Amino acid sequence: MAGLEFSVPYNNDPDTLAEVLKLRDLNGNRIREVYLSGPQKYSASGRIVEEMDEDKFIGIMDLIHARGVRVDLVMNSTCESLDWYKEEDTKSKLSFLARMHKDHGLDAVTVANPLFIERIKDALPNIEIVASVLGDIDSTQRAMIYEKMGARVMTPDVDCNRDLIQLRKLKQATKMELKLMVNDGCLYKCPFRRFHFNYISHKSKELGAVEDDSFFSHCAQLLNGDHSQILKSGWIRPEDLDKYREISTFFKIVGRTRPKSMVVRTTKAYMSQSWDGDLMDILSSSINRYSLEVGAYLDNKNLSRIGFFEKITTCDHSCLDCDYCTMTANKHISMQTPTRAKFEDLGLTQLIDQFERRGVPLR
Repeated sequence: MAGLEFSVPYNNDPDTLAEVLKLRDLNGNRIREVYLSGPQKYSASGRIVEEMDEDKFIGIMDLIHARGVRVDLVMNSTCESLDWYKEEDTKSKLSFLARMHKDHGLDAVTVANPLFIERIKDALPNIEIVASVLGDIDSTQRAMIYEKMGARVMTPDVDCNRDLIQLRKLKQATKMELKLMVNDGCLYKCPFRRFHFNYISHKSKELGAVEDDSFFSHCAQLLNGDHSQILKSGWIRPEDLDKYREISTFFKIVGRTRPKSMVVRTTKAYMSQSWDGDLMDILSSSINRYSLEVGAYLDNKNLSRIGFFEKITTCDHSCLDCDYCTMTANKHISMQTPTRAKFEDLGLTQLIDQFERRGVPLR
């Protein structure tokens, strides 16, 4: 049986990249590509990262290619003001992509805006164009339009991850390969998502400190009042990847803004297809932030024992008539439970030593 393939994040830390690339082949699976943000001069993206110039981008791309791994440039902003649509701005973007593709071997570009996908396809017919998860592809109608515009790969809306029937329809409707995002920790059908990514798209290009992100605080309030939302989110567990084989064997790991400890840990877990610990320690976005703030804990292996995958992939989301997620959350999610991973991600490794000296084991 062929191995699984992964798209892994570059978090703007060369040391993290070096550790991740050591995992290129693990458990019969392999890293197909590393995805990363490019120079903010040319495009914003769906994550706020450190400033990147063209020379630095080329250097990182060379390091990745030297290990036999492909490079996917993420240009998936959802808004960049009216200037975004000026012809000179588009030409500058296309010129940059042409240099990176023709002169430096850039393999793929991930884009949310279908208008830009069409322009890239016309200018660079041999580059692989990936329709971003921020394109909200959740129907065959939307998938077919993205394919007509020029996308060859799609990352479906994460809210489709547990709807195996819909994922099969997306696969059958087009010739595009599906790349499933596995560890996104956003709320299911989050009403803030579109507005949050518009905000992030602007901030990712403007750079500078993020003084206040009210979207995350509102997500935290919702999670704090209803732990069932943690289970309703569209993440896929490492142990369940094989169950998607008839749909896809290509999976994307979130983590461009996360520390080295989290990126390496999560990559190992998904490539090994097993994680023995707190599931929230390998998730990203709102759930991960909430978990770090309040010490929320969910034993990943317990979900295998209770048949979680089988239950949630046959769910019709009639929550008024079903309390499965609420009951499961009440039984399996604990609070104020420190883990070694949480201290690592918070940069508080000295506390790990203190716990161990006191003979207090960390999960």
